[in-house]
Amino acid sequence: MATAFRVPGALALVPALLAASPALAIGDGARAYMLVPKGSHVLSAYGIFLDGNSSLDPSTVASNANISIDVAALQYTHSVTTGKTQSGLFVVMPLGRVNGSVDIERPLRPPVTLTGSSSGLGDIQFGAVFGVVGSPSLAPRDYIAMKPGAALGALVKVTAPTGAYTSDKALNLGANRWAVQIGAPMGYIIGQSMLDPALMTFELLPSITFYGTNTDPFGADRQTQKPIFRLEGHITRNLNRALWIGVDTIVSTGGSTRTDGVSDANSQSSWELGGTVGLNLSKSMSVKATYGGVIARNSNGLDGDGFRLVGTMLF
Repeated sequence: MATAFRVPGALALVPALLAASPALAIGDGARAYMLVPKGSHVLSAYGIFLDGNSSLDPSTVASNANISIDVAALQYTHSVTTGKTQSGLFVVMPLGRVNGSVDIERPLRPPVTLTGSSSGLGDIQFGAVFGVVGSPSLAPRDYIAMKPGAALGALVKVTAPTGAYTSDKALNLGANRWAVQIGAPMGYIIGQSMLDPALMTFELLPSITFYGTNTDPFGADRQTQKPIFRLEGHITRNLNRALWIGVDTIVSTGGSTRTDGVSDANSQSSWELGGTVGLNLSKSMSVKATYGGVIARNSNGLDGDGFRLVGTMLF
């Protein structure tokens, strides 16, 4: 697996490159873009549990919704060497269910509440992270000798419309459209080495996500959405060589939609805050738990909270 940071392969600081979906304050997660040894394979398993006003795709906000999501996901990542730099290719397959209710406003008539559920395969994600600065492709013994520092990467993630979707449902697990996220994971690691029990990381992920057209939306013929800008940040610190903690935040804006050519005047804005605890079980296995929720928003922004558990194995 490849990312933008330096990590010795002999450690169990195994990152979980990209979550099944950047949902609420959970986002892609702390220490999600850190290197592993040259030629590594990484398998990650996710459990994601959310309660709020959007489906699994956080851009699908319904301001008068009460939605519960339970999703499991598997991710496979393979590190590759491009020149002397490490990069990574990944694929994420989510599977789960969404259920809840949505209040639909009707002109000159009382609102109606629609309830429903959707389950099955979610929208598959695939893409790559390219090392730009501070991401050399090295054998495990060489990582241990490295002093950490600044790093920068380039992220491209594509979401395909493979998830369960039916246009006569107000709630769907899938979004029925393509999406492309472009980002620049960057950060700085403070420590005498990656073995430093007081290691600290400062991480930022600015990104923009572009959305394709939903040609069969609920109650309409066509829906488009403007891009959403996100800034995800994390500060983490080791308590010892096995245990670390972190503070997570995400700010997002944009994403207004047009339905059948008419603006829905629903540009989103939200600020999310969360925390993460990571535990290295061995040199090749780790677990990470994150809880987060929205603390500020406009009337069209994300709302709710969520929990994610990630287990990662390096081989």
